[in-house]
Amino acid sequence: MRHLLYFTAEWCHPCKRTKPIAEELNRDGVIKIQFIDVDAETDLVATYEIKSVPTFILIADGKEVKRMNGAKTREDFDDFLK
Repeated sequence: MRHLLYFTAEWCHPCKRTKPIAEELNRDGVIKIQFIDVDAETDLVATYEIKSVPTFILIADGKEVKRMNGAKTREDFDDFLK
C-alpha cells in the first residue's frame, strides 16, 4: 500500500499554496496523505531528515520510495505519484 507523508508548517507560504491540491488528492482517493506539522512532530522531522517544507515523501510497503520538495502543481503530483 502506498501513502504520502506531507511535511508542512502553518507559517510556510509554499505549503499554503500546495495544501489545497494535496487535500483534493486525499479527498478524491488518489492517495492517502498524512499531513505532518513540522513544528509539532519534531521526532518525525528528524527521522525523515526534513530540511525544508513542504516536503513530500511517497511511502510504499513501509519504505520511502521517493521525495520531492517545494510548492508543486497538480501536474507535478500526478507525475510524482506514477
